[in-house]
Amino acid sequence: MTKAYGSGRRPAPALITQVSPDGLGREVGLEPGDQILRINGKQLTDLIQYYLEECSDRLCLEVEKSSGEIRQIQVEKDEEQGLGVTFSSAVFDSIKRCRNRCVFCFVDQMPPDLRSTLYIKDDDYRLSFLQGSYITLSNLEAEDWHRIKKERLSPLYISVHSTEPAVREELFGNAKIRDILTPLQKLAAWGIQMHTQAVIVPGVNDGDSLRKTIMDLGRLWPAVRSLAIVPVGLTKYRQKLPELRKFTTEEARWVLDLVHQAQQRFLSDFGSRLVFAADEFYLQAQESFPTPAEYEDLWQLENGVGLWALFKEEFLSALAAGSAKRRQPKGGDFLLLTGTGVAVLWPELIRSFAADYPEVNIEVRPVPNHFFGEMVTVTGLVTGEDIIKELKNKGVKEGQTILIPQVMLRQGETVFLDGTNLQGIREALSSVRNLTIKTVPVNGATLFRIFLGLEG
Repeated sequence: MTKAYGSGRRPAPALITQVSPDGLGREVGLEPGDQILRINGKQLTDLIQYYLEECSDRLCLEVEKSSGEIRQIQVEKDEEQGLGVTFSSAVFDSIKRCRNRCVFCFVDQMPPDLRSTLYIKDDDYRLSFLQGSYITLSNLEAEDWHRIKKERLSPLYISVHSTEPAVREELFGNAKIRDILTPLQKLAAWGIQMHTQAVIVPGVNDGDSLRKTIMDLGRLWPAVRSLAIVPVGLTKYRQKLPELRKFTTEEARWVLDLVHQAQQRFLSDFGSRLVFAADEFYLQAQESFPTPAEYEDLWQLENGVGLWALFKEEFLSALAAGSAKRRQPKGGDFLLLTGTGVAVLWPELIRSFAADYPEVNIEVRPVPNHFFGEMVTVTGLVTGEDIIKELKNKGVKEGQTILIPQVMLRQGETVFLDGTNLQGIREALSSVRNLTIKTVPVNGATLFRIFLGLEG
């Protein structure tokens, strides 16, 4: 049943962007562009609250249509049945912003004139729970703590960086954030599980400080489920910021030795390694990667921890299965683009593939990051502008298929960080005949199938 009863704006609406074609929302008249103002009389602030209300078997929706008309929609359903709608954002009021001035903040190192969302310093516990984004716990009010406890918002992802008060003040640029162990202990007492990270800056929170941080967080097992050790990321845009540097090869090896020693101790004490180093540390140290099993549950993939080990296993497993089934490739000439960091890892996989499928030509081409600076080597920060520059400088063969990892693009879209899109790359290379451009997921099995011509 629907009832129109007037018009008018309400604050913090939940904007619907998609409605499932066969979902209950479509059945009761919800459409993209509609805004849910209230459910059962409650104004929604975020997706968590929406999910809690949606579990009811009776819903009273207050909806503002794109025309401005306000409707009430009564819904009777099974408790487990959802409306099948997607919203423009996971939070419907304003995102909780970061109050710190971290010496290594990547947002402070961004070039000017990019899309506005790239400059948002979010520090929102709701996004931590919903999307796995890292928070510092420094901006939580009493009502936020109460909600975390009441609704058992677990797990949370927390940036610790150091457990030493003086080091924390230096890193965060905030004297009010010196103590992290007390709030972590509070969360642990409530049964909240935590995944943590420490971004390590040479000469600041490495050495004995890092050792103490690892041991302190180990004492909070099993509430603290994982700790990612990540090297500081630096761009060329550090004007008027503290002078920082990257790790040397020997320093990176020292960090890995410390992590591996702690892993053995925790494995003996808890049955879990608990602490894991980011892939970048293994690249900087020029050391072999652990096996996927040594990353256990791969909790920290989004933090660049275990990505290559997993990808390599997926690719080689698919290669072994494909060879056993004697799959015949369609042939092809592929140009795979990557960041400069992982490019050194690819020859091993290409040799293994070529041994079974010599008729397929694969070139892996690293793209230097001129946009952010060549200290940035990760694939996900390669921009369209740099891709065009690299392809024009070194050329592309007629008939080649250019493979672009989807991590270079804004999620669900065809836009790079610098605003360039895939069409812009096609236009820049329009003089090359029979050129194909595909985006590919970071999945070894899928990429193997693409090389064989088995994926569209």
